[in-house]
Amino acid sequence: MNKSLTRRLIVAVVVSQLLLAAGLVIVSILFSRYYLQSAFDIYLEGRALSLAALVYYPDNGRPTLLFDASKIPPSTHVIHKDVFSVRSDDGAFEAHKEGYDPAIFKGIPSSAHYWDFDLDGEPYRAIILRNVAVLDTEAGIPPPVPKLTVIYAAPTMDIAQGLAGLAASMSSTTLLLLIPTLVLAIWSIRRRLMPLHELAVQARAVSVSNWEFRPSENARETTELEPLIAAIETVLEGLRGAFKRQREFIGDAAHELKTSHAILKSGLQATLNLPRTSEEYRRGLLELSEDSDRLEELLNRMLRLARVEQWAEDGIRRDLDITDLASTCEMAIARISGLASARNVRVTFSSEGTPQMRADAADLELVWINLLENAVQHSYPDSVVQISLRAADGIANVCVKDTGSGVAEADLPHIFERFRRGDPSRSRATGGFGLGLAIAKSIVEAYGGEITAQSKLGEGTQISVILPVERSSITPVASPPSSGSNHNLSLP
Repeated sequence: MNKSLTRRLIVAVVVSQLLLAAGLVIVSILFSRYYLQSAFDIYLEGRALSLAALVYYPDNGRPTLLFDASKIPPSTHVIHKDVFSVRSDDGAFEAHKEGYDPAIFKGIPSSAHYWDFDLDGEPYRAIILRNVAVLDTEAGIPPPVPKLTVIYAAPTMDIAQGLAGLAASMSSTTLLLLIPTLVLAIWSIRRRLMPLHELAVQARAVSVSNWEFRPSENARETTELEPLIAAIETVLEGLRGAFKRQREFIGDAAHELKTSHAILKSGLQATLNLPRTSEEYRRGLLELSEDSDRLEELLNRMLRLARVEQWAEDGIRRDLDITDLASTCEMAIARISGLASARNVRVTFSSEGTPQMRADAADLELVWINLLENAVQHSYPDSVVQISLRAADGIANVCVKDTGSGVAEADLPHIFERFRRGDPSRSRATGGFGLGLAIAKSIVEAYGGEITAQSKLGEGTQISVILPVERSSITPVASPPSSGSNHNLSLP
């Protein structure tokens, strides 16, 4: 199910704005209710104190409390009147609202200052003043002077109606302000997300036949999109290179296979075209066998390269044993000795320390064989190919150096590419398939190493391989200039 980022952002903004508006309205109503309630309580207290001031003693000196009902302040509500009760603590005096039963105040709390109750179906709020002194006193009143309890209650419907009106006006005002705000926010979201939509359109247009990716200036100037654009361009560049290398590999592989097949077929046809002696047939079949071996070697190298690259890509960790690098170099030299003798090239080997790493010995031997084979084939007769091994700080450096024909500067960056050969001809006389260095590079990188090449045309080539090794296995030994414990091997 597709989910629109624009729609989700708009929904988030709308919901957040609605929650903000609702929160503001609720907070405003609560504050208004608090202040209205406080003002109403002040009103009740003033009315209650004014009632207490209406209690007095007569001028004749009698200790009888009187109440001046003519000066009672009028009720603010026309229909629902205020009610009150004034009584002394000795029970000798009591005054209350005319026409109302004083029993309505029998349920007052014993200690609370305010009391909310219903009267005739309407909400009322009362204030209770206890131990109020009589303000208008006369001389000669015998002690103890009684204290008054004043209860004054008024309807609170006006507060509720005022809050309802305030809530309605604030809600409508907030809504009127919210609508243009939401419209502006939605328009802004759509406008600000336009570079992202343009970027998606450009990315959608990329295909195997069209690698053009041209984000608009608006998208490039957007700070948040800069990393995304850079990542897309990097990925596309890698994919374009990978597709190009894949096409080149398929073309080169097809050419190599076609050439080997053509050689095998032409040899077979030449053998069958004319009657021959048994010896001639034997030589022809021997040549066909050699051509078949060459075709088989090409297929094996292609399969080996594919397996190594797949292993490196998937990150497969095999249960590898500890392998001594020096021994793998010696095994590779032994296997290349026949080719070296045939071309009259001497191979020398020197190592310092005993570096070891977790690796398949066959993989490392194949790397050194490919490097040595390449060096021997490009060396002049009576020359020397040197392979050296050095290790320090958890790093081993294997260097293969020859003094042969070298590689042109323009071709040096491409020597590790598949089917890349300095000799452009593709006859059996050149030898090799252009896969040796590519296989070596893939194996080295699969083990977390690095391979580099340096060369000068006519002076020779040096290829260096750096591999991570076990630190505990590095035991460098200092040796005098003339002789020492360095491991040296030389093959004619």
